[in-house]
Amino acid sequence: MAPVEFAARVRRMDQETIIGTLPGQTENDRVVIVLSQPVMGSNSLELRQQSWGEGIGWFTQSSVEMSPRQVADLRNVLGVSQTKPRLPAKFRKVSERYWQPRIARADSA
Repeated sequence: MAPVEFAARVRRMDQETIIGTLPGQTENDRVVIVLSQPVMGSNSLELRQQSWGEGIGWFTQSSVEMSPRQVADLRNVLGVSQTKPRLPAKFRKVSERYWQPRIARADSA
C-alpha cells in the first residue's frame, strides 16, 4: 500500500474516546463509557460492561450503544439539567497572586 493511501485510510477511521469508567460490583468488573465519533454518521455513546481476565486484561462482556436522542432522554429520566449554572467570570480563574499554597507544620506533642 502506498504511503498516501495509508494516510487516507488512517484519517477515515472512527474515533473512540473513553469519557468515564464506573466501578463494578467487584474489583474485576467495570462499566466504561465511550464516545464514538464515526467519520460517517452521527456520534453515539456506548456503555461497555467489562471484566478483568488474568493474562488478557480488560475485555468487553456486553455493550449498549445509545444515540444522542437516547442520551438526552436518559438525562431527563435521571433529572440531569441540560445547562449547568456557570460561575461569574471573576470566579472562573483565580489569579496566582491571590492563591498561594502554604506549608504548615505541626509537631506532635
